[in-house]
Amino acid sequence: MILHNKKKYFLIIGIIILLDQISKFIIKTNFNVYDNINIFKGFFQILYAKNSGAIWGLFHNQSNSIIPKIITLTSIIAVLILIFFFLKVSPKHKLELLSLSFIIGGAIGNIIDRIHQGFVVDFLDFYINGHHWPTFNIADSFITIGVIILAISIWKGKESQQN
Repeated sequence: MILHNKKKYFLIIGIIILLDQISKFIIKTNFNVYDNINIFKGFFQILYAKNSGAIWGLFHNQSNSIIPKIITLTSIIAVLILIFFFLKVSPKHKLELLSLSFIIGGAIGNIIDRIHQGFVVDFLDFYINGHHWPTFNIADSFITIGVIILAISIWKGKESQQN
Protein backbone atom coordinates (compact mmCIF):
# COMPACT_ATOMS: atom_id res chain seq x y z
CA MET A 1 0.00 0.00 0.00
CA ILE A 2 1.37 3.41 -0.97
CA LEU A 3 0.40 5.10 2.33
CA HIS A 4 2.29 2.45 4.32
CA ASN A 5 5.50 3.48 2.56
CA LYS A 6 4.94 7.12 3.57
CA LYS A 7 4.56 6.63 7.33
CA LYS A 8 7.77 8.48 8.13
CA TYR A 9 6.62 11.47 6.10
CA PHE A 10 3.34 11.62 8.01
CA LEU A 11 5.45 11.51 11.18
CA ILE A 12 7.56 14.41 9.88
CA ILE A 13 4.39 16.42 9.17
CA GLY A 14 3.15 15.71 12.71
CA ILE A 15 6.46 16.66 14.33
CA ILE A 16 6.58 19.94 12.39
CA ILE A 17 3.04 20.83 13.48
CA LEU A 18 3.89 19.92 17.08
CA LEU A 19 7.15 21.94 17.12
CA ASP A 20 5.37 24.90 15.57
CA GLN A 21 2.43 24.87 17.97
CA ILE A 22 4.62 24.33 21.06
CA SER A 23 6.91 27.21 20.08
CA LYS A 24 3.93 29.51 19.51
CA PHE A 25 2.37 28.45 22.83
CA ILE A 26 5.61 29.30 24.63
CA ILE A 27 5.68 32.74 23.00
CA LYS A 28 2.00 33.48 23.74
CA THR A 29 2.29 32.45 27.39
CA ASN A 30 5.56 34.27 28.12
CA PHE A 31 5.28 37.45 26.05
CA ASN A 32 2.82 40.25 25.48
CA VAL A 33 2.35 41.35 21.87
CA TYR A 34 5.44 43.25 20.65
CA ASP A 35 7.51 42.25 23.68
CA ASN A 36 10.98 41.22 22.61
CA ILE A 37 14.24 39.77 23.85
CA ASN A 38 17.45 40.62 22.02
CA ILE A 39 19.40 37.45 21.37
CA PHE A 40 22.14 38.96 19.16
CA LYS A 41 21.83 42.75 19.32
CA GLY A 42 21.27 44.28 15.90
CA PHE A 43 20.89 40.84 14.28
CA PHE A 44 18.29 38.59 15.96
CA GLN A 45 15.55 38.95 18.53
CA ILE A 46 12.51 37.05 19.73
CA LEU A 47 9.52 39.35 19.10
CA TYR A 48 5.89 38.35 19.63
CA ALA A 49 3.91 39.61 16.64
CA LYS A 50 0.41 38.79 15.42
CA ASN A 51 0.11 38.39 11.65
CA SER A 52 -3.47 38.45 10.39
CA GLY A 53 -2.21 38.93 6.85
CA ALA A 54 -0.45 36.72 4.34
CA ILE A 55 3.22 35.92 3.82
CA TRP A 56 5.60 38.59 5.18
CA GLY A 57 2.65 40.39 6.74
CA LEU A 58 1.06 41.40 3.44
CA PHE A 59 -2.49 42.68 4.01
CA HIS A 60 -2.06 42.65 7.82
CA ASN A 61 -3.26 46.24 8.19
CA GLN A 62 -6.49 45.67 6.28
CA SER A 63 -9.56 46.79 8.20
CA ASN A 64 -11.67 44.44 6.09
CA SER A 65 -12.32 41.28 8.14
CA ILE A 66 -12.88 39.22 4.98
CA ILE A 67 -9.15 39.30 4.05
CA PRO A 68 -8.02 36.93 6.86
CA LYS A 69 -10.89 34.58 5.97
CA ILE A 70 -9.86 34.58 2.30
CA ILE A 71 -6.24 33.92 3.29
CA THR A 72 -7.33 31.03 5.54
CA LEU A 73 -9.56 29.51 2.87
CA THR A 74 -6.83 29.86 0.24
CA SER A 75 -4.33 28.21 2.60
CA ILE A 76 -6.67 25.28 3.23
CA ILE A 77 -7.24 24.79 -0.51
CA ALA A 78 -3.47 24.95 -1.13
CA VAL A 79 -2.82 22.30 1.56
CA LEU A 80 -5.49 20.02 0.10
CA ILE A 81 -3.83 20.32 -3.32
CA LEU A 82 -0.42 19.61 -1.79
CA ILE A 83 -1.81 16.56 0.02
CA PHE A 84 -3.23 15.32 -3.29
CA PHE A 85 0.23 15.60 -4.90
CA PHE A 86 1.87 14.10 -1.80
CA LEU A 87 -0.36 11.03 -2.09
CA LYS A 88 0.41 10.71 -5.82
CA VAL A 89 4.22 10.89 -5.46
CA SER A 90 5.96 7.53 -5.56
CA PRO A 91 7.66 6.48 -2.30
CA LYS A 92 10.94 6.25 -4.21
CA HIS A 93 10.93 10.05 -4.72
CA LYS A 94 12.17 10.78 -1.22
CA LEU A 95 13.29 14.37 -1.82
CA GLU A 96 9.87 15.36 -3.18
CA LEU A 97 8.09 13.65 -0.29
CA LEU A 98 10.37 15.34 2.25
CA SER A 99 9.81 18.74 0.66
CA LEU A 100 6.03 18.28 0.52
CA SER A 101 6.06 17.07 4.15
CA PHE A 102 7.85 20.25 5.23
CA ILE A 103 5.47 22.48 3.27
CA ILE A 104 2.31 20.65 4.41
CA GLY A 105 3.42 20.54 8.07
CA GLY A 106 4.28 24.23 8.10
CA ALA A 107 1.11 25.24 6.30
CA ILE A 108 -1.08 23.24 8.68
CA GLY A 109 0.70 24.83 11.66
CA ASN A 110 -0.19 28.29 10.38
CA ILE A 111 -3.74 27.25 9.43
CA ILE A 112 -4.31 26.06 13.00
CA ASP A 113 -3.41 29.57 14.22
CA ARG A 114 -5.65 31.25 11.66
CA ILE A 115 -8.65 29.07 12.51
CA HIS A 116 -8.29 29.30 16.30
CA GLN A 117 -7.05 32.88 16.66
CA GLY A 118 -7.64 34.72 13.40
CA PHE A 119 -3.90 35.43 13.10
CA VAL A 120 -0.54 33.66 12.97
CA VAL A 121 1.95 33.99 15.81
CA ASP A 122 5.33 35.17 14.49
CA PHE A 123 8.39 35.58 16.70
CA LEU A 124 11.69 35.06 14.85
CA ASP A 125 12.95 38.54 13.98
CA PHE A 126 16.17 39.19 12.04
CA TYR A 127 18.07 42.29 10.99
CA ILE A 128 20.84 42.06 8.40
CA ASN A 129 23.06 45.12 7.98
CA GLY A 130 20.30 47.28 9.47
CA HIS A 131 17.67 45.84 7.10
CA HIS A 132 14.73 44.19 8.81
CA TRP A 133 13.56 40.81 7.55
CA PRO A 134 9.82 40.18 8.12
CA THR A 135 9.14 38.38 11.40
CA PHE A 136 8.34 34.68 10.94
CA ASN A 137 7.88 31.41 12.83
CA ILE A 138 8.84 27.72 12.80
CA ALA A 139 6.07 26.84 10.31
CA ASP A 140 7.28 29.53 7.90
CA SER A 141 10.82 28.16 8.19
CA PHE A 142 9.71 24.65 7.23
CA ILE A 143 7.61 25.96 4.34
CA THR A 144 10.62 27.89 3.01
CA ILE A 145 13.00 24.96 3.43
CA GLY A 146 10.43 22.67 1.77
CA VAL A 147 10.11 24.97 -1.24
CA ILE A 148 13.92 25.12 -1.57
CA ILE A 149 14.19 21.31 -1.38
CA LEU A 150 11.39 20.96 -3.94
CA ALA A 151 13.14 23.38 -6.31
CA ILE A 152 16.40 21.44 -5.94
CA SER A 153 14.55 18.17 -6.52
CA ILE A 154 12.90 19.52 -9.68
CA TRP A 155 16.25 20.90 -10.90
CA LYS A 156 18.01 17.59 -10.20
CA GLY A 157 15.21 15.67 -11.94
CA LYS A 158 15.45 17.82 -15.06
CA GLU A 159 19.23 17.53 -14.99
CA SER A 160 19.09 13.70 -14.82
CA GLN A 161 16.53 13.60 -17.63
CA GLN A 162 18.94 15.55 -19.85
CA ASN A 163 21.81 13.15 -19.15
